[in-house]
Amino acid sequence: MLAQFSARPWALEGEVVLRELRSFADSPVIEAVLRELATGPGQEGARAGTAQGTVVIGWGRRDLVTLPSQAARAQERFPDARLHWFDRCGHFPHWDRPDETVRVILDATA
Repeated sequence: MLAQFSARPWALEGEVVLRELRSFADSPVIEAVLRELATGPGQEGARAGTAQGTVVIGWGRRDLVTLPSQAARAQERFPDARLHWFDRCGHFPHWDRPDETVRVILDATA
């Protein structure tokens, strides 16, 4: 399972992974969230010119949950968004590229 979230699961700190995965398991809404992700409607997006701030889509080049080939569709649905590619990164950039993740967030919100 970790290989779906991280491009290098063997390099992750065990305590970080354990804490995050336990938080998922302990969440009272995790089943509803997963069901909605699997069967609910897709994101409609935001038409060009309607975003009320900076929109950045971060995507791991080795993401096995939302495949990199889906990035074009995300950009079509959010045309004002800037797409940031995380190299050597899976679905959770905060695991594989924590410093870069912080920089991307701060650059977009500062």
